[in-house]
Amino acid sequence: MEETKEYEKNLKAGEILFKEGDVGDEMYLIKSGKIKISKGGGDIEKTLAFLKEGDFFGEMAIIDGSPRSATATAVEETKLVITEKTSFTAQVKKNPLIEYLIETLIKRLRTTDEQIKFLLIKNEERRVVAMLLTKIKDDSIQSDKGIQIKTPFSYSFFGNLVGIKEKEARDIFDNLVNSKLIRIEVDKLYVKSEENLEEYLRYISLKEKFGR
Repeated sequence: MEETKEYEKNLKAGEILFKEGDVGDEMYLIKSGKIKISKGGGDIEKTLAFLKEGDFFGEMAIIDGSPRSATATAVEETKLVITEKTSFTAQVKKNPLIEYLIETLIKRLRTTDEQIKFLLIKNEERRVVAMLLTKIKDDSIQSDKGIQIKTPFSYSFFGNLVGIKEKEARDIFDNLVNSKLIRIEVDKLYVKSEENLEEYLRYISLKEKFGR
């Protein structure tokens, strides 16, 4: 049986191990010290967890190949045991059930991470538009009516995804319909143009920054 290859890495206090959005091909076990896991930056940085000796992290990126979902920073001098993606996945693939269970758990965690990311956005309309742009990338198909979001649409469900009440969600989605950015037909939502929706996101971000 092939052994899992590991090596150690030392971090100084305040040193960033990886940033949110980085490509990841390693997972980590804390041998000593402490790691802060956070999302966002500046005035809206949110600390998600402090990890200590014996905790492991970074496993999500090496399972599904997605970018790092948060930033990892050493709070104090820290020693890590690092496992590379190739040797880890080789061990997992020897047991199909374990592989399936891990992939399912990772998908659930990714969904939770996306919700946390949206909740960091203060403006509710910007939160909704950012969520739709994410769904275009991860949960859509092309149709003759535009880009169809595969998740069945309802005001309450989509509002819950970004932490707003049904009434506020209805007002925001109806405004997007009136602006001809999306189309809603019963339980189906279509985005007419990803580029136009991205441009609208930039517009409301600038409007929020500089005032109405």
